[in-house]
Amino acid sequence: MPSFFQLFIANLKIIYRNRSGVFWTLAVPLGIYVALAALPLPKTGEGLLYKNFALPGVIAYVIMQAGIYTLAYWMVDLKGRGVIKRFLATPIKTSHLVSALILARLSVIVAQATLITFVGLVFFEAAFMGNILSTLILIILGGGIFLCIGLLISHFSNSYETAAPLTASLGMPMAFLGNLFFPVELLPNTLQIVSKILPITYLAEGLRQAYLYPFNFESISKSILVLTIWLGCLLALTIKIFKLKE
Repeated sequence: MPSFFQLFIANLKIIYRNRSGVFWTLAVPLGIYVALAALPLPKTGEGLLYKNFALPGVIAYVIMQAGIYTLAYWMVDLKGRGVIKRFLATPIKTSHLVSALILARLSVIVAQATLITFVGLVFFEAAFMGNILSTLILIILGGGIFLCIGLLISHFSNSYETAAPLTASLGMPMAFLGNLFFPVELLPNTLQIVSKILPITYLAEGLRQAYLYPFNFESISKSILVLTIWLGCLLALTIKIFKLKE
């Protein structure tokens, strides 16, 4: 356990010592939300102000981006610089290394979500019902799902040129079909069916329920159940095939 804790702290230091990386990690999603919240758009079909609809959607997008893009590219970069080869030469357990990495990235995701929520509440008077526990559960489930996907992408990629098509083919459909920036009901029926398969759709909907409505387990339970199933399947797949390798 001490080695796991030390690895967790080391991963946090790696993340936060990259000041430009931290700045853009926080600034880009924040800028997306500010731009969306400032748009003079009409209410959605459910009667929601767009600034309220967009806030949970942007947070779901941040969670997806942290795994599919940020973690995948970072792991590929470590391979390219020979860092993983040096890790493999140490007595560190791979399970400790990977779990510490995931926990550190989850900490960054929580910080991003907190900052965006703060800006939404203070500067745009966005709605938040204070369901902190359910919000954290959803963030952890969603973060686990997309961080696993990021690890799987890095497993099959030895360079940025290999990783980029994989990340784009997964990230772009989820961004457009995931109920993030506009209601999924606006999509054609065929795309609505695809949307209802994607984990990002349930993450966005679950966060929207947690942010905009008083706590009701029945209304949020479907999102939690679907995300739990996705996480269980992806964890099993990641444990089976993911290996630290050059």
